[in-house]
Amino acid sequence: MIILNIKNDNKTNLYELEKDKSFVLKMKRLEDMKENEKPSILSNTMFKTMFYHTKRLKYSVKLISYYLDISYEELLKNIKLVKNELDKKYNDTKEERSDYVAEINGSKINIEVNNNDSVETMYRNMEYAFRLYSEKVKIGSNYKDAYSQVIQISINNFSFIGNDKIIDIYHFQNDENMVLNDKITIIEIYVPNLRKKCYNEGKEKLREDEKYLLGLVEEDKEFSKSIGEEIDIMIEYVNEAGEVTMGT
Repeated sequence: MIILNIKNDNKTNLYELEKDKSFVLKMKRLEDMKENEKPSILSNTMFKTMFYHTKRLKYSVKLISYYLDISYEELLKNIKLVKNELDKKYNDTKEERSDYVAEINGSKINIEVNNNDSVETMYRNMEYAFRLYSEKVKIGSNYKDAYSQVIQISINNFSFIGNDKIIDIYHFQNDENMVLNDKITIIEIYVPNLRKKCYNEGKEKLREDEKYLLGLVEEDKEFSKSIGEEIDIMIEYVNEAGEVTMGT
């Protein structure tokens, strides 16, 4: 497919940058893990076990609270998990499922964990966001209220050379920051850049949200506990993650 370019548009295409492989987390298989280790939240199974579970909702809510202008306590009180199967557009299309969908006051929070660094992953995630945005639209809808606000958080186990940001927030806006549509926000988190910052600058230089995420990501239990010792539920998370891993 040939992409048509806009005249005098000097944009940079993120996915044309070279991938940075240096701090990508290489996850161990469960059977290869030692007693002092736990699966990373980047593991699909661990993510579902610890995040997409009503009895463990506090762990995902804690992460979400770092990016929204709502307190952790208010989020925990009002947020609820909803179905993550996306409505089929056509009868012959395959079923698709998001990693995590929750709702608060009519707005949807979508979390996607991405270990595949291909551009197709980005396209798929954007499709998920748009389908959540428009899934309530029916014939005769009041269009002002039919479209849902969607905040998509992508936790990426990849990064790009030339983009050292840990968190990148995208809106639909022009080059003067005038927002066209404030109902779709995409938050891209690059785990390798976070791991690089910790390695180069030390854990004391990390913000609280960075410490919490890194504690979820890293497989070494003692490291996760030490980096998140000031975060009230970090120790609890590590202990419970170890218990569910051992099947107890």
